[in-house]
Amino acid sequence: MKLGALQPGYVPWLGFFDQMARVDLFLVYDEMQYTHYDWRNRNRIKGSQGEIWLVVPVKHQPGARICKVRIDNRKNWRRKHLNAMRMNYARAPFFKRYVPYFQELYSREWDKLVDLDMEIIRFCAAELGIKTPIVLASEQYLEDRFIQAGWSEDRRTERIIFFMKELGAEVLFEGESGKSYINEEMMDRAGCRVEYQQYHHPVYHQQFGPFIPYLSVVDLMFNHGDESLDILLGEKVVDIQEKGRSVR
Repeated sequence: MKLGALQPGYVPWLGFFDQMARVDLFLVYDEMQYTHYDWRNRNRIKGSQGEIWLVVPVKHQPGARICKVRIDNRKNWRRKHLNAMRMNYARAPFFKRYVPYFQELYSREWDKLVDLDMEIIRFCAAELGIKTPIVLASEQYLEDRFIQAGWSEDRRTERIIFFMKELGAEVLFEGESGKSYINEEMMDRAGCRVEYQQYHHPVYHQQFGPFIPYLSVVDLMFNHGDESLDILLGEKVVDIQEKGRSVR
């Protein structure tokens, strides 16, 4: 079985869902320490003047795990995010399809950041047509079980092997950054191996001027709807010279 594992993100980018689509089981690892200025609580969409940051304000204790981080609802971030989507995707081909979901999403008051992230991740995966089962680490108490088994918290490769064994995986599908810290010899001795994701970002139709890569997946979905997964996976190439035309 091939396992993918990433920390949760707020309306994640295309590569997040590429990894999810290419594995048999996808682990959302929400038990790592929360880090500032990262992707857990923010991402970007495209506006008429360029990229727009959508940031969810949070409050937490130093050293808190991601699954414990709470949203700071003293700020009216939900209205800001919904208005940003309305204003900048109103003329996108699939605006009417997706905006009702975000209207409902932002009408609710969210407490934990991971709950908001997971709601959006599951929605986007379903709309893209990704059927990979998703496991949330905190629901399985994986980190606590790892520590109780006698492992040190800061041993990255040992943690990976432990999770793979617990979830029945033989192969880890890992982002290219994993090359800097995964001990492949140790993986091999444990009967595990790693494959590295080499994601080539596609170009597709966007609103407003020159193409901007590495945005939230919602930018692709608002603009391409049912074609989004094929574009995301590189199975469909979009001819951006002719509006609305795509070729394989």
